[in-house]
Amino acid sequence: MFKDFAHAALVAAALTSPSSAQEMIYPDTIIILDASNSMWGQIDGIAKISIAREVIGELVEELDTDSEFGLMAFGHRRKSDCGDIELILPVGPLDSTTFSAAVNNLSPRGRTPLTAALREAAGVLKTDTRSGRIIIVSDGIESCEADPCALSKELEKTGLDFTAHVIGFNISETSDQSQISCIAENTEGLYLTAESTGELKEALESMMMDDDAAHMDSEMVPSAIVSPKSSQPNTRISIDWTGPNAEGDFVTLALVGADAMEFESAAPTADGWPAMLNTPATAGEYEVRYVSGADSTVLALDTITVTGE
Repeated sequence: MFKDFAHAALVAAALTSPSSAQEMIYPDTIIILDASNSMWGQIDGIAKISIAREVIGELVEELDTDSEFGLMAFGHRRKSDCGDIELILPVGPLDSTTFSAAVNNLSPRGRTPLTAALREAAGVLKTDTRSGRIIIVSDGIESCEADPCALSKELEKTGLDFTAHVIGFNISETSDQSQISCIAENTEGLYLTAESTGELKEALESMMMDDDAAHMDSEMVPSAIVSPKSSQPNTRISIDWTGPNAEGDFVTLALVGADAMEFESAAPTADGWPAMLNTPATAGEYEVRYVSGADSTVLALDTITVTGE
């Protein structure tokens, strides 16, 4: 289920983006790359750090040279050191050759001080003069006795004008996913997952290259939803979602074509990610929807077949 989420979020972002990119003010961006020891783990025989190097190298060559990018990494210099965080490239005009070389020089060694890295990156961004964007690529959860969920809430309350997007790279456990997806949810960013080279590229493209989506105000946060393709009746199912998570927003399961407020099961987004819904007793074709609590607009949907007994 997770592997389809990046594509769904890409589609949602494209559908909700403003029509004129020329009117946008591009945000300063810092990429935080996890270079902890676990990045030597392999996907289809290739180390995750090698995949990240390749994908980032290709993408920075395609980015607008007027963009302001910086690079931060953690866990790349020392073992068992929660202070191993480095702003390798300060935010400035993008030089793709320099950026790629910096990423290629990273050699995973240590731990995952994700919370401290997020705090440091937020402090570097000059959000008093222009908007900021943080893109985190990590294959694991916080390992330095800190709470990134609490910090992201704290940073959002300060009024800093930044958004944090997060890519969970080859993280299989749902409980681990929720420990980093909260960073995006709390700062009105995107949380995407990637299980392959292609999926990592898609996820990064949606965050690094889709400037329209990246510069939306808080009322235009892209929404996406992914459900199982089929399920038995009277079964509890897990639903992946991203969206504004505004007061009163909810996820529903409804018959295809039913009105927004006519549904079989519902869960408020305030209950967290993923949403848990119950399938109805009657077999048939249904829709899982992200519904705005403000005006009952369906912001995103996916289809599910409830099969017979």
